[in-house]
Amino acid sequence: MATYKGINGFAVQSLATDPTFDEGQVWYNNVSYAFKLAALTTSAAWSSGGSLPTGRGALGSCGTQTAALGNGGYNGPTRFNTTILYNGSTWTVSPGNMNTARTSSSTTGTQTAAICANGNPGAGYTTNSETWSGTAWTTTSPTNLSGGIRAASGTQTAALMSGGYNGAVPNPVAYNSTNVESWGGSSWTTVTGLTTGRTSGQGGVGTQTTALVMGGFTYPPSGYRAEAELYNGTSWTNLTSMNTGRRYHAASGSPSSALVYFGSTAAAPSGVATSEIWNGSTWTASATGATAREALGGLGNSGTSSAALAFGGLAPAASSATEEYLAAGAPVTRTITTS
Repeated sequence: MATYKGINGFAVQSLATDPTFDEGQVWYNNVSYAFKLAALTTSAAWSSGGSLPTGRGALGSCGTQTAALGNGGYNGPTRFNTTILYNGSTWTVSPGNMNTARTSSSTTGTQTAAICANGNPGAGYTTNSETWSGTAWTTTSPTNLSGGIRAASGTQTAALMSGGYNGAVPNPVAYNSTNVESWGGSSWTTVTGLTTGRTSGQGGVGTQTTALVMGGFTYPPSGYRAEAELYNGTSWTNLTSMNTGRRYHAASGSPSSALVYFGSTAAAPSGVATSEIWNGSTWTASATGATAREALGGLGNSGTSSAALAFGGLAPAASSATEEYLAAGAPVTRTITTS
């Protein structure tokens, strides 16, 4: 009878940690006491991840599926200044609090180096921005216009904030903002505006000079936007629109390969769990998650279109749910059972 060693030339290894992915490899994890297999997913799917310590919506977010950052947001009347970190299975509250508690801010970067701008501290929208070092937040130069609910892309030292709400007091014109501001590491500069003014188009991906913005909402008349635009560092170009207009959504990936997910639509204003894949030219429907919600946390430019994270949000109450996305063909470690 053929054996694993006979086929592969070596015996099943006993390891304390899972090895670097090698499709088809089998090993025994002597910490979790389970046989494991490196495989590829056959179809895109969302699965449950670790719950947030406290449910929150309208939060800032960035990072990767195994190293995510969430900041600010709210639950009922409470506005948070706390920072939460995800390691791929568990959320923890960081001792580093934001200097200004707020909702509807925009964050981009990584789990250890991010920038957060704008939002609502409770008495109108702000110009305040803060940088994150991995352990602490530092207040830095303000944006030129007060605002919030903007699409964020780029890094801690080279970021772009696009559209959203601009103004200290809500009004319909301010909601349809085309304003775009670029962060150079020490100050904000107003650059070429969006083609389509919009708010709640939070799902920006890309860099300061190659950014993709999609979806959002305009007033009046009320309208969920499906338009997508690409920034080349100088101007914006209209691209193929999404299949479904949505706002308060999340995104992960790059301008040539992105995943847009959850948010709310005209048919479901309280939230959806659907997603769409962008391949650089067309949008295609992808997997549907378990918890429909809007104003959630996502990954932005640090994530990928094959491995995304959805956390928190309004469903319609503040949610603590986390869901992990894997695209078809993505690497995955499976536990071998006898069933």
